[in-house]
Amino acid sequence: VRVAMAALLLVGSATAFRVPTLHHAGLHTQRMGLASRVSPIVRPATAFGLRSRPLPNLAMQKDSAVTPANPLKVIVAGGGVGGLFLAKALQKQGMQVTVLEKTGKFARFGGPIQLASNALATIKGIDEDLFNKIMQKFTFTGTRSNGIKDGIRTVWYTKFEAITRAAEFFDLPYTGVIDRPDLQELLLEEIGGDATVKRDAAVERWEQLPDGRGVKVFVRSGEKADAGSATLETMEADVLVGSDGIWSTIRSQMWDQPAKGPGSGTSYSGYTCFAGDTIQKTPYYFDVGYQVYIGPGKYFVTSDVGRGRTQWYAFLALPAGSKSRESNKDYLRELFNSGKEGRWTEEVFKVLEETPESVIAQRDLYDRPPSVLKSWAKGNTVMIGDAVHPMMPNLGQGGCQAIEDAYVLAQRLGAVTDRNNIPFTLQAFYLERLPRTAICQGLSRIASDLIVSAFDTPFQPPWVDDRFGSMGGPLRFNSIFTRLFQPFMSAIFYAQFGYLYTFHPKTCSKEEVSVLVDEVTARHKRDAEAVWVKAGMMTQHEYDQEEGRVGAGLGAEATK
Repeated sequence: VRVAMAALLLVGSATAFRVPTLHHAGLHTQRMGLASRVSPIVRPATAFGLRSRPLPNLAMQKDSAVTPANPLKVIVAGGGVGGLFLAKALQKQGMQVTVLEKTGKFARFGGPIQLASNALATIKGIDEDLFNKIMQKFTFTGTRSNGIKDGIRTVWYTKFEAITRAAEFFDLPYTGVIDRPDLQELLLEEIGGDATVKRDAAVERWEQLPDGRGVKVFVRSGEKADAGSATLETMEADVLVGSDGIWSTIRSQMWDQPAKGPGSGTSYSGYTCFAGDTIQKTPYYFDVGYQVYIGPGKYFVTSDVGRGRTQWYAFLALPAGSKSRESNKDYLRELFNSGKEGRWTEEVFKVLEETPESVIAQRDLYDRPPSVLKSWAKGNTVMIGDAVHPMMPNLGQGGCQAIEDAYVLAQRLGAVTDRNNIPFTLQAFYLERLPRTAICQGLSRIASDLIVSAFDTPFQPPWVDDRFGSMGGPLRFNSIFTRLFQPFMSAIFYAQFGYLYTFHPKTCSKEEVSVLVDEVTARHKRDAEAVWVKAGMMTQHEYDQEEGRVGAGLGAEATK
């Protein structure tokens, strides 16, 4: 039955997409400018006219056996959440790791990231101490009311009880959020900071070494360097992992296609997203985790993200680049006030009005279909996360699936005893992860299309809401469909979260979960009350500056 369900979901996932649409291993780099002399025994690299010469070899070992004295050396391209979790998981397996991060400085940029129960169980499987440290900065949302609301009537359409019940069924910690900068800082400390992460280093290209001796990586250092001082370095390792995001350089070379744009396989999803966060005290702050307000062609989400803050995003079915005026706030005010459905609930406008214009960001959302016909691996190189399975944000599974990738890849590489088996191991990793990530991609995409394109303001009879006349309303097909579909929503969510939570490398006892909930909830309330008091004496811009926060809402980019 499980196999049949997985096959059915896999097929459905594929059809949900539009067709056109080393711990540091002691790497010592040698740099050379364009004017430097090249030893006659070194063959110059031709990429972008830059020259390079090899660094001390990491992978050319006479003995192919993997031992504690001769561990695997891994280079991870990309220092995002997936890459950092992978570095930790690989280190726990005794490997030597270097993370190449193209930005020169990690800043406190970006809003919170949701870690669903399956991701938390995976983190616990990677490292118990890391899980406990995350809990010290975590905010549970899965313990509270979550669900979909009518965007104009402010009443619950359906609640996501499955988020809580499925976690309890599998003995997992509840879903919640953590500030991305907090998670990033914690992970950097866990993996050894600058001893592991080489900043200002972007992968230019890579080559498979002959006879299975590993991979050579060509790295551009100094992204801000001018042409006269730009450098290209080479590094060698047993494995290269592309964790470099949706515009992946690793994928571009492996699949011989542009990293972005026409021919890249990555296309505009049809949806754009505005996001921000605000320090706000609401009557329901401690009782509600997140709320999805629905209406025609759009929806609006708010979520408690800890420390007295509410994150929100507006998800809109619009052409790429759509925005009618310079001010994001003015644009959204008009959009949610003058549509055919009428003015949206004051809960939406309260959040929007209290958000500073400077922290409201817009991003067009791109995705790609599951890579059923193209492997994630080639030779000693493999990809994880958004590089191969970017996901729409509706299920909050993008980062979670990258964490699962990290765990599975580390487990498989940890079982390698002979370097000659690495290519086979990477292909096996791809085949293991493809069905699940494809299903999650499909579920995320279907959720987007259903809520935005199929759902509308639910029909109500006139004795419930007479604003649309004696027949009730709205009398639109999608409004009636939304009302008729309501009884089935609970069963759909139970099936959905029941599947998502089946991946759980390590569970929690009920006593452990109870203690965690008590501790996190008590801290959450203390922190929120303290922030609200302090925020009352200064503007949010001043408070954000005091916290060193560079941005909020969309993305986890670091600044240089």
